[in-house]
Amino acid sequence: MPEKYFIHYYYGNGAGKTSSGFGLLLRASEVMPVCAVQFLKDGTSGEVRALGKLGINVLAVTEGVKFIRSMTDEDRERITARHNEMLKTALSGGYGLIMLDELSDAYANGLADRGLVDKMLACPPCELVITGHRPIEEFVSRADYLTEFVCHEHPYSKGVAARQGIEY
Repeated sequence: MPEKYFIHYYYGNGAGKTSSGFGLLLRASEVMPVCAVQFLKDGTSGEVRALGKLGINVLAVTEGVKFIRSMTDEDRERITARHNEMLKTALSGGYGLIMLDELSDAYANGLADRGLVDKMLACPPCELVITGHRPIEEFVSRADYLTEFVCHEHPYSKGVAARQGIEY
């Protein structure tokens, strides 16, 4: 067992945070048990389907996911409960690496147990890969690997819709 586990934090408005995290997860799966938790996502992306074919566990809300601004109080309560359940499951699974996709967004919006997340960040039980959009101080200050993704150009800004196999 390593002396210290590291925290990888990928954030920003650029594309590739989730794909980079899944790339690290895939590489790590060769030498250790791994798991991914997707916050605020339904688990239907191309990466998730591909990882499932390899037997890699990806936990997601799976139903009723909405944009945060569209959530009712009931939606927030249900999704927060599911997020907390998934996080506890992953943390108790004996994994060597856990990817926590969009955790910082869920954390910043009160959709994850802050006490549990803060405890996990203070003493990582394994290698952690965290993604999100905004640089959240609690994550930035704890990160050993800190990478900002910046979008300089994207076809979406020219009216091109997301394409299966490329953006999702």
